[in-house]
Amino acid sequence: MERYPGVRGQKRVDAIVAAIERSGGTIIHAPSPSEAPFEFEVAAPDGKRLHLVCYAFTANKYGQQGRPAGEHRMQVKYGSEFDRPHDIYIDATGGKTTLFFGVHDEEELFIAVDPALHNPTWFSTSIEFKDEDVKVARETGWHGWERERVSRGRRRVLPKESMVSEALLAFRPEHFLTYARFERIATGIDTGERLILISDIGDDLRRGRGAQRVVTTRIDVLPPAEHKLLAQFGLPIDELLDLISANKRLHAAVRGGVAEVHLQELLKRTRGVTKLAKLDLDGQPDFFLHYRRVPLRVECKNVSPEKARGLPKVDFQKTRAAIGNPCSRYYSPSQFEVLAACIYPITRVWEFRFSLTKTLPPHSKCPGKLAERVLVDDAWPADLPSLLG
Repeated sequence: MERYPGVRGQKRVDAIVAAIERSGGTIIHAPSPSEAPFEFEVAAPDGKRLHLVCYAFTANKYGQQGRPAGEHRMQVKYGSEFDRPHDIYIDATGGKTTLFFGVHDEEELFIAVDPALHNPTWFSTSIEFKDEDVKVARETGWHGWERERVSRGRRRVLPKESMVSEALLAFRPEHFLTYARFERIATGIDTGERLILISDIGDDLRRGRGAQRVVTTRIDVLPPAEHKLLAQFGLPIDELLDLISANKRLHAAVRGGVAEVHLQELLKRTRGVTKLAKLDLDGQPDFFLHYRRVPLRVECKNVSPEKARGLPKVDFQKTRAAIGNPCSRYYSPSQFEVLAACIYPITRVWEFRFSLTKTLPPHSKCPGKLAERVLVDDAWPADLPSLLG
């Protein structure tokens, strides 16, 4: 873990201490405010121990001329090494939980992002957010939204840096330990899944249910009563579902797999579709089929839970790029002919909209590649025959 001495972090450490105590925790060990990241050992209200690695920064409202009105920022910076990316510590064993957030003293809020999406990160960078989201967070106590990340700026984007849209979370101090437990299971999961989980936790908190979905959540698929995996795992069906429910990474993977299952069933019922095959190979689309004897490859993607310009949106890029080829993080029309967008995250119904990749907007900077964010408008039909004629 890289450490940064000489930090003036007293105000931030004091805010974290107050938030932990306000959310019912007991501090076993508090860090020095002069060295970051700040590591805390905490006893939660249920007695469980938490070891928190806090990358805590300052958040405030922009005061610079030329910035949009009502814009806030979290300034990500320790020290003065601004010419290299910095690795963020994430414990692969899960023993320590990394938190990456800003302390917004003016609004009595914390603003958090997924540390995995900012690993590595540059100093000094800013994460901007708007007045309207700050207002909702103040009123509700727990609020999440989606932020698009762009590569413009003075630094080039390294291949291992992620530029996918990210989920921001703003919360009041009394929910700090709920946030810490949330991050234990949410770091690194898909942005859409992270937003859904944030929304579910917010619903629970407003109903006074103690964020039950941090521990358990509903499963949106009913598997068969008997399955060879049950025999392989040696678990009854209820225990297997409980395991998936309690592990958000498993749940996120299941939700993506469930979308593919529903798409496969829809394609099976589609007249004119033959030779349908599910592909489970890295770098390959999800399905191969013939439609009226024409071979087609189909990729399945979930839309974001948040709309853009009133429309469902697909974050259409890979998490990382190949070394020496920054454009490799984007898809090309030649990789598959059809994109199937699952709009369950918005409608809570397993339904799809289809588009030909050759009609999708091109990437603005990478010739031969598709735009990294795609809006699903009314021109996207709900079945293949309407798309293909």
